[in-house]
Amino acid sequence: MMEFIYPRYLWLLLAIPAVLLFWGVGVWHHRRMRLRFGNIENLEEISRVSWGGHGWLQGVLFAASLAGMILGLAYPQMLGRELRPVPMPTDVIFMLDISPSMFAKDMDPSRLGRAQQVIQQFILNKLPDDRYSLVSFNFNSIVLSYLTRDPQSILVYFDFLNQTEEPGIGTNMGAALVSGVRVMQADEQVNPGTVGKRRRVLILISDGDDNIGQWQEPLAEVMGRRVKVYTFGLGTATGAYFPLVMAPGGEVVKYATTMTGERLKSKAQARTLRDLAERAGGRFFRGEDNRQVQAAIDEILISGRPVAGYQANPTRQDVFFYFLSAAFLCLLGAIFL
Repeated sequence: MMEFIYPRYLWLLLAIPAVLLFWGVGVWHHRRMRLRFGNIENLEEISRVSWGGHGWLQGVLFAASLAGMILGLAYPQMLGRELRPVPMPTDVIFMLDISPSMFAKDMDPSRLGRAQQVIQQFILNKLPDDRYSLVSFNFNSIVLSYLTRDPQSILVYFDFLNQTEEPGIGTNMGAALVSGVRVMQADEQVNPGTVGKRRRVLILISDGDDNIGQWQEPLAEVMGRRVKVYTFGLGTATGAYFPLVMAPGGEVVKYATTMTGERLKSKAQARTLRDLAERAGGRFFRGEDNRQVQAAIDEILISGRPVAGYQANPTRQDVFFYFLSAAFLCLLGAIFL
C-alpha cells in the first residue's frame, strides 16, 4: 500500500491533460505547416522525424516526466509490516557469597568487589521488563532483594555488604539455592499469572567449594522447575590472605590464622561450582576474565534468551526516488528522441 506525505501536490496532476491538449494542438499545427509549405515525403527524408507519431510520443514522454515529478514531490511511501521477535522477560536471581574469603584482595578491588562488578555488567544489559533479585550467603543465606525491575535497590545493598566488619564463616551453597527457590515461590504467590511467561535463571558467584554438603536436594528442586544455574568462580590459584575482622573503613584488624598463628590463604576452588552448573544445564565462568563475563551475558541475556512471540510493526519506505528517476529518464527520452 502506498501513502503520500504531501497529497496536496497531487492536484497538479489535473494539469497534465491540459498540457497534452496544448501539445497536441502544437503537433497538429506543426504538421499542417509542413504540408502547406513543402513535400512531406522530402521533408521526412532530411528530418530526424521519420514517422508521424513522433510528436505524440514526445508529448507522452514529457507528460510522464511531469507526472513522475509531481508524484515524487508528493513524497510517496510504501506501507508494510515487519515481524519482530519479542524477547521473553528474564528473572535473574544472583546468589552472592559473602564469606570471609570473598574479602581477599588477590583481584581488584577484592573478590567481593569483582563479584559486584559482574552483577553491575548484567544490570547494564538488562531489558526494561527484566527483574533481578539478590541473595547473600555464607553459612546461612538471606534474601536481600526480591525480584524487582529497579536495579538501584540491588546496588544499595552493595554498600551495605562492603561495610561488613565480621563476615560470617562458611560457604553453604545449598542455603543459597533454598533462598533462590523462596524468591521464585514468593513471586508466584504475588504474580500467579506470570508463571510460564517469564524465564528464570539462577547465578551463583563464589570463590570456593561448598563446605556444608547440603546442596543436592535444593538443586534437584531447582532442576524440577527447569531453571538453569550458572556459576562464576573468583580468586586465583596462588590465593591470598583473608580477614576475619575489619574496621569500618575496610582495614583488616584480624586475619584468619592456623593454630600456630600462620595466616591462612584462600585459593580458588571450582569443583562444586562446575558440578552445580553442569547438573542444572548452565555453564561455569571465570569471574576475573572479562571475555568470559561478556560471553555469559550474551548467553543469558541476549543470544540464549527465548522468544516470547512476534510483534507486527508498521514500516514505511520512501519511494520518491524511483518516481524522480523515472521522470528524469522520460525527460531524456523526450529530448533526444
